[in-house]
Amino acid sequence: MLKRAALPLALGLPLLLGACAPINSLLASRDGEKGPLQFGPLAVGQTWTLGGVLEGRNVVTTIAIPDLVNVQDRFASYSARDQYTGFNDNRTGFAVATYDPGRRNVEFRWVGDAGTASFDRVVYTCKLDRLIGNPLIGTLTYQRNGQVQANGTCEANLSQQS
Repeated sequence: MLKRAALPLALGLPLLLGACAPINSLLASRDGEKGPLQFGPLAVGQTWTLGGVLEGRNVVTTIAIPDLVNVQDRFASYSARDQYTGFNDNRTGFAVATYDPGRRNVEFRWVGDAGTASFDRVVYTCKLDRLIGNPLIGTLTYQRNGQVQANGTCEANLSQQS
């Protein structure tokens, strides 16, 4: 009698497993594929456009995220050595994005053009403490030779993601 009861179950088992096949294949493809490395709103392959107004002039730049590495408990688009070199050598256009998971904020910093006073160090910082919405809104700071010259508001727009 037990054999007769098990026969319909045994015959239905392949149909039951076949019905699960699409779910299994869907889960398998999700498990096997990895997206770009991401921390907070920053992901490898992104390009951000930042802009703001300081002292009546527009400030605009784009910052690419080529990589994300751990730098002093933060995730940054460049290593500490690259950051030191870029800012210390005053390389106009050098930019870094940093996500602080403890504070849940993002900073975009870049070396600006010092104009005719090429020995001056010009650094812009767009600090975003509220990571909700589009564009992200934050505080823009302009420094010359380490001294804050002006503050304003900045916007960060994700302009490209590969």
